[in-house]
Amino acid sequence: MSNSENKIISGAQAVVEILIAYGVKVVFGVPGDTSLPLYDAFYKKSSKIKHILARDERSAVFMADAYSRLTHKPAVCECPSGAGALYSIPGIAEANASSIPVILLTSGVALAGENKGIITELDHHKLFEPVTKWSSFLKHTKKIPDTLRRAFRIATTGRPGAVHLSFPVEVMKGRMNKEKMNIYCETDCMSYPAYRTRGDADRIKQLATHLDEAKRPVIIAGGGSVHSRAGELIIKIAELMSIPVATTISGQGIMPDDHPLAIGVVGDNGFHPHAHEAVDGADTLVYLGCKMGSVSTIKWTKPSPDSNTKIIQVDIDPVMLSNNYKNEVCIAGDVFLVLKDLYQELQDMDCHSDNTPWSRQINRSRKTFWQDSTAQLHSNAIPIKPQRVINAVNESLLEPLIVISDAGTPTPYITRFLRLKGKGSRFIIPRAFGGLGYAIPAVVGAFLARPDAKIIGMFGDGSLGMSAGELETLARLNVQSILIHFNNGSFGWIKALQSIHSQGRFMSVDFTQRNMADVATAFGIKSFHVKTPDELDHALNEALEHHGPVFIDVVTEPEVSELPPVYSWHHKN
Repeated sequence: MSNSENKIISGAQAVVEILIAYGVKVVFGVPGDTSLPLYDAFYKKSSKIKHILARDERSAVFMADAYSRLTHKPAVCECPSGAGALYSIPGIAEANASSIPVILLTSGVALAGENKGIITELDHHKLFEPVTKWSSFLKHTKKIPDTLRRAFRIATTGRPGAVHLSFPVEVMKGRMNKEKMNIYCETDCMSYPAYRTRGDADRIKQLATHLDEAKRPVIIAGGGSVHSRAGELIIKIAELMSIPVATTISGQGIMPDDHPLAIGVVGDNGFHPHAHEAVDGADTLVYLGCKMGSVSTIKWTKPSPDSNTKIIQVDIDPVMLSNNYKNEVCIAGDVFLVLKDLYQELQDMDCHSDNTPWSRQINRSRKTFWQDSTAQLHSNAIPIKPQRVINAVNESLLEPLIVISDAGTPTPYITRFLRLKGKGSRFIIPRAFGGLGYAIPAVVGAFLARPDAKIIGMFGDGSLGMSAGELETLARLNVQSILIHFNNGSFGWIKALQSIHSQGRFMSVDFTQRNMADVATAFGIKSFHVKTPDELDHALNEALEHHGPVFIDVVTEPEVSELPPVYSWHHKN
């Protein structure tokens, strides 16, 4: 073959070359007849980029979502045309609304067959427009390099989010000269947030002055603080000014839970009473990377809109500023950079405000809460209390720990009782749309992103039913992880709601309760069916010694027997 022929590559090969240039190590996906050229290109570069086969397109995107959250790099997934694209919608919508840069590549049918009724024909780019930052349809092979660079740039800048690119067959098979295609990456967009935005200096001075004058300040860190990697600066400012720090669910773990100024989770789901006490008693609330949505404010009642509390909000998205409350100060900017400038400003102002009496007051309530929780956390009741499951995790596992939860049954217990101690530990949960089926595939993405950490996935019956096929993926890849299934034989969250609002008229929420360890065993995973607290402790100890995935099926107390810690369920109007 001549040198000139070696320079000619396909559009699919060009896609893979660009991904490699951006440092992409893994791509998650499911094959289809329209993606054959792309898979052939992956095969030829398998020493530089690894393709991870998922069993479902939705799962592939969830894997990419978790991978991106933990690497702080844009993640890539792919799927074929038609149903493959349709099945990808839940994952890509969750990533985008959660500000996670996931790039989805879909392979479409031939352009020559447009509007002729070819099977799987679908306007992919239109389908994804409502749930992505940008959705594009490439009709020319030569546009691949520029379009992919634009995709990475859009996904990682401003408020990060999801991007979708559709490649018809002709574009994937089209030929181009490798030397003329201008393969390179924008290094700034290899991680996120890219091109961080600095906050206005005058507004940061205002924030510093308000903190200096405050008698009862509270910082509330949201998911944007995690994306910005602002944890160390939050700790430094909190310690400098003795300011208690609460978090939303998405911000949980931004500070070590045993830090004297870390007061827990605010909001409706899995709240800490002492964190609510701090919000109610504060004269100044500083929200960092938090949308101040319905859950974190309990439908905009905490803080009360009628209070005199000063509200200060920092967010990378200016649209969110004063969106739900009348703010005293709004700062548009990256949380990390804003806090970096704020810390310097506080030092320049020689601020020595001592809020120790205020933080001690909250900590007294915090101490009482944990003392009162002791009986639940160490309960020997059968069926096993979900609180007991979380405490077993706290006591059994070493840091760094990555805990991944589905929405539903595990959520309020994890957010209230999980104790992360920093050291690279993280808590991940899909909070934008709360779809089930996230945790099991997300464990795969987390393992590939953080092989140094112990990976724990927690989920209920409903979630398992939607993602059980990925147990084969965990077994095939020998994913070092522990899966904990809360087995209460129902859509527990909805059944609890029917108990409250429908006076126990339960409708279509109950399953046939089975030993689901048998399902995991059939996929080749070491499994335990657990009915007692002692069996739970034994299973966790065994899991820690095992190399590979472990599935622990825990028969847990139904949520209708004892309502979980959801504020609105216990404080009905």
